Amino acid sequence: MTSEDAPSSEPRWLRLTKRIARPVLLLLGIGAIVLLVRDAGPEQVLATLVGAGIWLPAILALEIGWMAMDVVALRLLYGAPARQVPASAWVRSAMMAYGIMVLLPGGRAGGEVARAAVLAPHVGGAGAAAVATRLQAATLLANTLISVPCLLAVWQGAPGSALAWMVLGNAAVTGVLGGGILLATQRASVGGWLGRRIAALASHGAKFDEALRGTTPAWPAILATTFGRALQALQYGLMLLAVGGSLTLSSALVSQAIHLVGAGLGDFVPNQVGITEGAYRLFAPALGLADDPARAIGIALVARTCQFLLAGVCLGASSLGAASRRPEAPA
Repeated sequence: MTSEDAPSSEPRWLRLTKRIARPVLLLLGIGAIVLLVRDAGPEQVLATLVGAGIWLPAILALEIGWMAMDVVALRLLYGAPARQVPASAWVRSAMMAYGIMVLLPGGRAGGEVARAAVLAPHVGGAGAAAVATRLQAATLLANTLISVPCLLAVWQGAPGSALAWMVLGNAAVTGVLGGGILLATQRASVGGWLGRRIAALASHGAKFDEALRGTTPAWPAILATTFGRALQALQYGLMLLAVGGSLTLSSALVSQAIHLVGAGLGDFVPNQVGITEGAYRLFAPALGLADDPARAIGIALVARTCQFLLAGVCLGASSLGAASRRPEAPA
């Protein structure tokens, strides 16, 4: 019996729970959006979104900007082997990762798996998996670093507020997780541990550990992803302006802070549907929108609209690119 045929060690009820949890959470999130829009006034929300339309090109450009910084971080983590990857593979891997992250239940984890699959033929499967792991650590630490100015901006306007403490909690959790992953990649034999327990990985564990311990430092990738989060802060500030709010350095950081909290709380919900909208509604006073919930919710809805548009284009373009490279069947 092969490893694929071996029964799972997980109880059946746990496997079933995992299978249905994300669709159920997605439906609950959609329901939450409906309730929030109904409470704020559908006409007011629609008017807010229509008025923000003129800003969509700039918002989309910033979305592409922070997505591109993940590619820069990846290339920095690969080091010399990155020269073996053609530009088309970098672009297609980025589009697939983003599209899956936004539109499919797999989320960011599923997107990184797809990215690694595109890059693996050029850098090896173990190398692609190892760098994907280190990129996750860099992303978490970038969230910690951007949380610092966000926390200062929130604390300046509302010291000791629930939002301030939640931003601090987000910084602590992402810092511990990111630092823990980096430490584990340098100290622990993750691949060896997996190889001893999963027969299919027995011959790859050592290569994975060797790739994890590559000499390429992580700090340039952390700086690149942090710059990407700074672009994202500017993006959320621009979305605040698009819905009729005031754009300042402080307001942009506060808007980003609410996004970070919503993303952290909604980590298990596909694309944080309903969670980020609820976060912007709850913390609308921090943005000066206490009396205009439609505009507060509109920030999350504008962000979601841009993400869905860009993700659809990314998945469509990457699928067409893959089809064009597929060899024709012999006559």
